[in-house]
Amino acid sequence: MENTDKLILRLTEEAKGRQGSLFYILNGINKELGYIPEEALLQTAENLNISKAEVYGFLSFFRNYKTDAEVGYIYRKIVVCRSESCEASGSKQLIEHIKASLNLDFGKYSPDGKYFLDYVYCFGHCAASPAVEVDGILYEKVNPEVFDKIIKTFDSNKLEEPAELKATDAVKKEAPVKSLIFKRCGYINPLSVSDYLNNDDGFKTLRRVIEEIKSKGDEGKLLLINELKQSKLRGRGGAGFPAGIKWETVFKEKSDVKYIICNADEGDSGAYADRIILESDPASVIEGIIIAGLITGAEYGFIYLRAEYGGAKQVIESILGLLKDDGYLGSDILGSGFRFNIDLITGAGSYVSGEETVLMESIENKRGTVRQRPPVPAVSGLYGKPTVINNVLTFAYAAYILKGNSNLEYFLSLGTENSKGTMPFQVSGAVKNPGIFELPFGVTLKELLELAEADVNAKAVQIGGPLGAYFPLNEKFLSLNLSYESVSEKNGLLGHGGVVVFGGETDFKYRLLNALDFFIDESCGKCAPCRIGTVRLKELLDRVLKKQNTEENLTIIDEILDSMKYLSLCAFGAGVHMPVKSLLTYFKNEII
Repeated sequence: MENTDKLILRLTEEAKGRQGSLFYILNGINKELGYIPEEALLQTAENLNISKAEVYGFLSFFRNYKTDAEVGYIYRKIVVCRSESCEASGSKQLIEHIKASLNLDFGKYSPDGKYFLDYVYCFGHCAASPAVEVDGILYEKVNPEVFDKIIKTFDSNKLEEPAELKATDAVKKEAPVKSLIFKRCGYINPLSVSDYLNNDDGFKTLRRVIEEIKSKGDEGKLLLINELKQSKLRGRGGAGFPAGIKWETVFKEKSDVKYIICNADEGDSGAYADRIILESDPASVIEGIIIAGLITGAEYGFIYLRAEYGGAKQVIESILGLLKDDGYLGSDILGSGFRFNIDLITGAGSYVSGEETVLMESIENKRGTVRQRPPVPAVSGLYGKPTVINNVLTFAYAAYILKGNSNLEYFLSLGTENSKGTMPFQVSGAVKNPGIFELPFGVTLKELLELAEADVNAKAVQIGGPLGAYFPLNEKFLSLNLSYESVSEKNGLLGHGGVVVFGGETDFKYRLLNALDFFIDESCGKCAPCRIGTVRLKELLDRVLKKQNTEENLTIIDEILDSMKYLSLCAFGAGVHMPVKSLLTYFKNEII
């Protein structure tokens, strides 16, 4: 207990002045001890001047926190990915093999105490699925034979190094137009400020923004905002809301404190572009965050990173320090007199914390539940202050667009009327050439699948992550133009631009049941339609699969989905109808 007291005291001291301090303390305890002991709750609460119930409510929300001491000291912890992309690449068979060969089940120790099995819904290594973590080491492209080879060795030091998918392999160059934001990935040292400066005029946008503001004041800020609005840049985080309108709203709000948040809690299965750019070209994202702060009048920024991106965490921590040392962050940016700082906040395993209001709640040391809107975050966000929240790629695009008129004009020349520029389409599953294809909006699904060399027997895709629709690969959908508006017209969601391809042997019954487990696990529980609806959907589907009042139960399922769509507080609950309805519409004969 004495050692625990010292650990908590040290972490509390280190967390002083930080936002997301509860994350910092609990992540530190969890990493050091492997769990959060009961006695740590009260001391942490007292140190932060909050209640023990608030601390427990917070840690019980996040998947990565354990409150039970681990059994023994010598055992192997296995974490398997259950995402759509891993499933499309063979994880179903892998999971069955692991359970049978080691006498395991999820959340359990093996009878001999040598193994523990857990799961996540995405590691963000979708282009090299299936992914499995053993003793903290992540392995890609794991099949039963590869897994057996890994698990036979108890000494982690003797294990073969996992084959990490490099950015130069993940980012494809087959695109018919030049890359806008992924051009540096794999070709520069992500921890070299000079590499960034010397490749495609790094920080040229920041210097331009400083010059415009210093010479024109608020008129300069409005000029830059109008350019962003003119570009029709839509947020690449899923909803596709115009970025310029967000920035303009925060700029116009009268407040002594404003915030910029980079949402790097990318948890959509099949989406991994955020991870690749943060690991390979983080300065491009950070430049976008800084210019958002200078334009809107914010002096504080945060990168909220999902727990599964350990590699990105190390890169971001290092580059932030280097940029501060070189004068790109701090109290006098490039000698301009402007102030802006960025802190990194690491989550603890929750898909729904990517929802912007849940994210803000957790930064404020509160349980991650959704806020009712209005007010929107741009008016009343973090701590009730005006807040810009955009995803990783949106900031990188903003830095590209605002560099100069030629960039703006080129961006506008690409895409469709309502979806301008490019989208990093991330393809995984039953394809020979998985990866990131940065293509103009409007490319057809068929063209994208040809570039990715989809399996000739592939019969379905899911576009837009776990809340996206499943489409059969027939002529009607192969000709689909990939843009926000066109996918929406097909009752789908473009989302992050993830495209998971399912082969001819796909078990859609298993796919639907796995999806429902995900919805139940990841609901924040704030609103009844989502909290109750997700569980009832699974119960009713179980009855349908047992041929119990099939049509009547399918009707009730449809009614629940409609209720969730219109009555849920956030896009998570509202989005459940899309994957479930599409599976039951297009693949009903294979499910029931």
